[in-house]
Amino acid sequence: MAAPQFIYHIASISDWDKQANNKVYSIETLDEEGFIHCSRYEQLDATLKRFFDGREDILVLKIDSKLLNIPLIYEAADNGSGFFPHAFGPIQKNAIVEVIPFPFDFSKQIK
Repeated sequence: MAAPQFIYHIASISDWDKQANNKVYSIETLDEEGFIHCSRYEQLDATLKRFFDGREDILVLKIDSKLLNIPLIYEAADNGSGFFPHAFGPIQKNAIVEVIPFPFDFSKQIK
């Protein structure tokens, strides 16, 4: 399977808002785990349900992987649910091509 051009990161609104004036986006997992968790489009709904169920304080960052200037590595999930894109560095804002607010309409908005 070829790597998709667009990947997605689920962010809290507060994390996104705190970094409004920054040229890059980063979160604690970069320091803690060494990367920022992302999903392919077809993984996004399951990721939302598994890790963000019931939350309304989130948004989705649509990232153009061709614009990234950091390593993007697909790694197997611990639970065997597939390979997920991991961004190994802060994501520069010019690679974030869309910020999609909650609630999400997968049929119209995200892809």
